[in-house]
Amino acid sequence: MKKIALIIVLLLSFQGFSQEIKSYTWDEKPTFKEIPEEYKNQPAVVLFDKRWIHTRVGAYAYATFGMNHVAIKINKAEEINKYNKIKAQDNGYIRDVRDFHARVIKPSGEIKVLPQDKIIEAEIDKVKSIVFEGVEAGDILEYYFIIKENPMSYGVEVFQKEIPVLLAEFTHTQEGVKFTTYASSEFEKSGSNSKTISTATNIPPYKEEISAKNVKNLVKLIYMVSAPPFDIYSWSYFLPQYLSKPSFQYFKKSQAKEFIQNLSLETASTEEKLLKIDEYIKDNFDFVGKGETAQKITNLNNGKQKLNANDVFDLYGFTLKELKIPYQVVVGMSRFMGEVADDRFVVPLSHEFMYYIPETQKFLSPYEKYLCYGYPMYEVQGSKGKTYTPGQKGKEISEITFPIAPAEFSVNESQSTVSLSEDLATATLEKTYSFTGYDGQLYRSWIQYIKENEDEKELAEYIQKRMFGDDLDVKIDNYEIENQEFKHNYTNTPYIVKVKAEAKESLTENAGNLVLVNLGKMIGKQANLYQETERKWDVDINYAKTFKHKIIFEIPKGYEIESFKDLEIDKKMGGDETRNCSFKSTVRVEGDQLIVEVFEIYKSINYPKETYQEYRNVINASSDFTKASVVLRPKK
Repeated sequence: MKKIALIIVLLLSFQGFSQEIKSYTWDEKPTFKEIPEEYKNQPAVVLFDKRWIHTRVGAYAYATFGMNHVAIKINKAEEINKYNKIKAQDNGYIRDVRDFHARVIKPSGEIKVLPQDKIIEAEIDKVKSIVFEGVEAGDILEYYFIIKENPMSYGVEVFQKEIPVLLAEFTHTQEGVKFTTYASSEFEKSGSNSKTISTATNIPPYKEEISAKNVKNLVKLIYMVSAPPFDIYSWSYFLPQYLSKPSFQYFKKSQAKEFIQNLSLETASTEEKLLKIDEYIKDNFDFVGKGETAQKITNLNNGKQKLNANDVFDLYGFTLKELKIPYQVVVGMSRFMGEVADDRFVVPLSHEFMYYIPETQKFLSPYEKYLCYGYPMYEVQGSKGKTYTPGQKGKEISEITFPIAPAEFSVNESQSTVSLSEDLATATLEKTYSFTGYDGQLYRSWIQYIKENEDEKELAEYIQKRMFGDDLDVKIDNYEIENQEFKHNYTNTPYIVKVKAEAKESLTENAGNLVLVNLGKMIGKQANLYQETERKWDVDINYAKTFKHKIIFEIPKGYEIESFKDLEIDKKMGGDETRNCSFKSTVRVEGDQLIVEVFEIYKSINYPKETYQEYRNVINASSDFTKASVVLRPKK
């Protein structure tokens, strides 16, 4: 009897939650949180943003009900058009809009409910929408809608907006499923297993910053729905289930074995085997593009071919297994997007899959066409990942911290020779630019893509922009590229571009009998942080790197150097020498040449916001240099 009573109670609670969300409505006379002083000058304020997901999965019941209830106060009339158009949609899969209501609350307290005939249904996607009319500054726009859709196994609810949110609330109830949430630290959870409410208050306006983890830092909540008793996304189930045995869709295992035999790796060392495997696959297999269909392959050693990405990934794993090279499957996530969860594969977030070779402590990145065997993709550097060894007893999942490539790995180095015409009006430029590390691999891949998919004009424009930036208008006479083959990535051989060009604008400016020559432009356009005086988030750059520039200026006949002090800049962060950044330029005269050398280095991928002003000074120093000139005077 106790068991029967418990079952009845559970059934009633399930029915209660299902009916509760379907009969949701607003308060006839609503009360709202008072707007804090700090937000009263905002163009608009979200007074509350309440969302509720109810999922039921049973033998004959499959549905998700979603409720969104929002109230926004408009403080400035020019903001009305941003917030007065509402669509009743969630996740893009609309089955049925059960309820859709909207009203305007005037500062006097008068409430104007929009009639139902104002709801419009689009002909194409059948999404219902409504437009608030007669809105004025000071009004509160309130609306809620309830929709019914196919059950979604996951979702991402972003609550942060370009205006402040005083209250964010996410409720979930469920029947026959397990509901798991991953929320930003701003949320506090309350309730029970059957009904849980997560709330966050006073969420500030979203501020996007250069070199910040903008997506990761968004105030959001991620949820996943699973059907007990199986939790197919837990790491202990997911990795062994899907990654233990490589399988192929467009070729057979016998073909893969033949492919390995034809590589002739019998006497090679582990390192040599890995280099040859990676080079051959990266050189000869492209991914099937959007709208294309992969074709069955008869011979994997038959030069350039296209495969779907999963077959390429599994070909690596199968080859490692056949050659008896111990390896681990590694799962990471871009540190700009989020963090790998401790317990499971969180489906809404994009994960990165690689192979790790414990013997060499290096990575194979099948999904990154540009990246060779060695360091992992730069987005995961310094973050945590999960590792799984196929065939390992116990199916244990381990943790890995991805290594960070040093600044000496990615080096951008240029040498520019500048010669002025006799009348000083035009300039001939010869520039050699070399790239190593992540930069070298990226440019090697990008320029190869442009050469194969665009015309010569597109390539010339790309090279011009990369070599000289947007601040110097030049006409390229000719260029040549060295070390283009993918194999050069393995030895970190510089990718070199050599250019001869004519400046289409004058580099000189007269100041009385003096002539100013803007040599600083020769290092290309540089970012600056003049306007960004304050920082909310830490600075997180793509990868540590080094810049080395050399400018050789041919001093015109009949002139001598008056001053070059503007070209001499020295800015450096304090603190840990192994993690700081700096910019230093030196100048000297040798015979008829002025030689300028620039050394700029970023030794860390993270700079705490507490040190932002020092970091900002270094960034601005490089921008200041582009405006610097050498001063000439006529010889006496």
